[in-house]
Amino acid sequence: MKKKILVVLATLLSLNYLAALELVPTRELLASYLEQDADLKNLTLEVQKARLNQKSNLIDKGLSIKLQTGDMTFTFGDNNSFSVKPGVSATIPQANNLGINLNSQFNVNKGKTTFDSASASLSVDIISANKANRDINLLQQERKVLEAERSLTSKALDKEKSFYKSLSSLLNSITSVLSKKATVFDDNVAFEKIKLQGYDSSSASYVRAELKYFSSQRDYEAAVHSLIHDYKSFYLDCGKEIEIPEDFDFTLLIPSDIEEVSPLDITSFDKSNYKEIESTEWSQKINQMNREAATKLSLSANGGYTYRNNNGKASNSLSAGMNATYEGLGLNANVNVPISSGDPSLTLGITLTPNTFKKNNISDQLEQISIEQEVMKLDAAYSSYETTLRERQLKLEDILWNVKSNQTNYEMYVKVEESMKDYYKKGLISEKDYSSARNNTIQAKVKQISGYIDLIIYNNEVTAMFVE
Repeated sequence: MKKKILVVLATLLSLNYLAALELVPTRELLASYLEQDADLKNLTLEVQKARLNQKSNLIDKGLSIKLQTGDMTFTFGDNNSFSVKPGVSATIPQANNLGINLNSQFNVNKGKTTFDSASASLSVDIISANKANRDINLLQQERKVLEAERSLTSKALDKEKSFYKSLSSLLNSITSVLSKKATVFDDNVAFEKIKLQGYDSSSASYVRAELKYFSSQRDYEAAVHSLIHDYKSFYLDCGKEIEIPEDFDFTLLIPSDIEEVSPLDITSFDKSNYKEIESTEWSQKINQMNREAATKLSLSANGGYTYRNNNGKASNSLSAGMNATYEGLGLNANVNVPISSGDPSLTLGITLTPNTFKKNNISDQLEQISIEQEVMKLDAAYSSYETTLRERQLKLEDILWNVKSNQTNYEMYVKVEESMKDYYKKGLISEKDYSSARNNTIQAKVKQISGYIDLIIYNNEVTAMFVE
């Protein structure tokens, strides 16, 4: 009697525990799963790094101003003196690399200030690759930020896909456990039948029936243990904890909040946003910009003014210059014109590097080969898109067919179970028959949910194939 009371109490406690166990909503579980992922955390930091690097690059490629005191000299003694050479320079890359430089020198001796020298110079690129290279560099930095953001989005889609695949695998494990439980029931009935038929415990029929029953019981227990372990691991991956007793009604683990989503039409996505096409076209665009920036002709000009005070004798001069290069030929010319006194001067310089002409010819051939390769890669990307388009459409047809078929089967098994339940209550069928009908309904329900999960995964896969 005491043993029966303990069994009843244990059953009541188990029922209370089962009632208290509540599954975490799937969307909440997914959000927690993504939050726990180390790869996503790392990629989030990579996005922040890319944005900071872009800001740093914008500073480097923008207006640059430099202020300097120059060398400051202090002389101590009977005649204290102080001299300083302050200066300021600025460069504006976006204005054809316009550069301005101002320098001067002051001297203070016995409280008297003298202005010893001053100079101002101006330089600018007339024909140069500097501005184009700057624009290319800014585009590349912007691209790095974009790719870091895309990598984060792509990884999130991949992790969501992994989440739903794990969930689908768990659902299949539930149906496997239920199937093994039904096998245990059948083998137990067969074993009891052998006993009732009066077989001796040492007979072959008795031993075979007993062994089969115990074997199926071990298989069932192993499947239960594995299912509980997998569910615990899954919840830990999601940053959650769950405790499931071995006598739990595992059908309660089947989620009821996974709805059928509308499938994405892959043809509604812009073909140019197909990852492989977009990436190839981007590379082609940047390569073309680099080719156009690599001009064989460069031309720059500079001009300046200089003032000097040499022991009270002042002198002023103006200067102008030009530098030009074309392939292996270089030319520089500078003119200096004194304002107060002196004669103007002209300085010329010419350089010639014959090997440059030969190398430029090879570079032209290599460039043509690169262009042909880029065209081939783009053709391959478009071919890949067409292949993927057909494969995705066929896969979607299969998924939609399965979803419709699973829905029809589930509705049929629900009706069959209801009928079998009524027959069982009336004593027209055995418990085994009703249990089999219920298991069929549960398996059909799991297949229905798995079909919905397949649609979610399909949408993730299609979305991951394109960029915004």
